[in-house]
Amino acid sequence: MNSKHLFFIITSLAVVTLKTFPTAFIKLGGRDTWIAMILASPIILLYIWLLLKIHKKSGNYNLLDIYSKTLGKWVGAFFSCLFLLTILLTIFESAGAEAIVIHSGFQLLTPVWVFIAVTALSAVYIVKKGIASVTITTIIVIFFISISGIILGFLTHKYKEMKHIYPILEHGMTVGFFLSTMKILGALSCVIIFVPYLDSVRDKTKLIKHSTLALLFIIQMLIFSMLGVITTFGPERAEDLLFPKLIQTQIISAFGFLEAGELFVMLQVVAGWYIRYVVCLFALMELIRQSGMKIRFKEYYICALTIIFSYLFSKNLFDMFHILDYLLYVQLINFFVIPLIIYILYYFKEARASESLNSNKKKRLPAP
Repeated sequence: MNSKHLFFIITSLAVVTLKTFPTAFIKLGGRDTWIAMILASPIILLYIWLLLKIHKKSGNYNLLDIYSKTLGKWVGAFFSCLFLLTILLTIFESAGAEAIVIHSGFQLLTPVWVFIAVTALSAVYIVKKGIASVTITTIIVIFFISISGIILGFLTHKYKEMKHIYPILEHGMTVGFFLSTMKILGALSCVIIFVPYLDSVRDKTKLIKHSTLALLFIIQMLIFSMLGVITTFGPERAEDLLFPKLIQTQIISAFGFLEAGELFVMLQVVAGWYIRYVVCLFALMELIRQSGMKIRFKEYYICALTIIFSYLFSKNLFDMFHILDYLLYVQLINFFVIPLIIYILYYFKEARASESLNSNKKKRLPAP
């Protein structure tokens, strides 16, 4: 794969949570949630830029190796396990969220576990075919999701009223606004799951450029999506809706015959969660490979765990929203805070080692 493919990998990781569950953020941020989204955006941009700069400067694209060299064998292994477990939780979230959306919105008579099993088993087939299969599937899915999002934006435009976002920051920077920003950062920080793919990129010269373009594409999409929900329903009603994007499409009426747009949302949500599951699963397999662990049939073990824990995650819709709140903070810590600290420590440690090596070389040079 090349660095251009990362555009689609990164997009698949960061979009779907904020598009499917905007209520989780609007409950805290209210009508100013879109401003919280804007504030979180440059932070995540700077974060990914910093990580890629450190990778490029050190020439080391192995996240687990960076953890180990920075913190030592045992402490590094502990935090590496936390990172792997958080990816595993994100996998469970992806399968469970996809299943509950289909079940609640379209197929009430079909049990949730059926959708989870179909997702888990089909993803194993794609992942076992290798990175080419994962990349091709991701490109196709993200392309159609983007097209459906553009069409949906045009169809719902006339139902949006800008009065719902006023007054802006009526109560200033509240605790709720701050927590909403933190949760948005937690959702966006899932982009770090693309790091295991860096080792497979042949030409790494334009990694930063293509990754930045992907993040800018995601950011503008999510800001307009959040604004769309708030301007359609208003913050008070939006925070009481389980799936605002689904309700938003049901008011569509165009050209005298086109009514409702559930198909567009179903494509965005179902395909979005599915491809995120596939991308996360392959990233987890890559990290296990890079760690040196040799586990036979590991894909099938993850598949079995997904069916069990994703079912528990999505068994009750309201419990799922509570678990999602905690998961966003877990992702914030293990995908943003801890990696940021470790990468900065690694950078200074490598810089100090490089300076020490250069000074030793100068001492060994014979005097003129």
